[in-house]
Amino acid sequence: MGKFRVVAAAVAFAAGVVVGLGGCASSSGRPVTWDGEYDFGAPGEAISVTADVPFYPACGNEVLSWDGRDWYPFTPSNPDAFPDPTLDILPTIEGWPSGGASVAMVAAPGPGDDVGTLVVYENDLAYWVSDSRDLDTWMTNTNLTYSWLC
Repeated sequence: MGKFRVVAAAVAFAAGVVVGLGGCASSSGRPVTWDGEYDFGAPGEAISVTADVPFYPACGNEVLSWDGRDWYPFTPSNPDAFPDPTLDILPTIEGWPSGGASVAMVAAPGPGDDVGTLVVYENDLAYWVSDSRDLDTWMTNTNLTYSWLC
């Protein structure tokens, strides 16, 4: 009878974990996978450019809350429809180094990785790039639920 209770408890625990994880994955946000690409339209005109925005996209599932809005990182499925802010907008900021770069979102933190510039566009899209220029990401105001933990 003791083994039955242990097995029953283990099964109940596993069922609870599955239900709990399922509940996290099915929240009100649109589900997103690590390697997925998503179409939220294309950015319109730039609305604002704000420097010194604290954010660190170490895992790609962090949400940036700024100026009363939540910004969710994503990889566009239509990158040709997106501008390159490192070439057209950011160079107009005094002190911005020339040339553009974009690397993977997960990187070891370094100087200037956790603060950067946020460019907000029409159509509820934004672009954030770190002051170090080692980290950058496109973002949407669409509520997203990420399928991975960091």
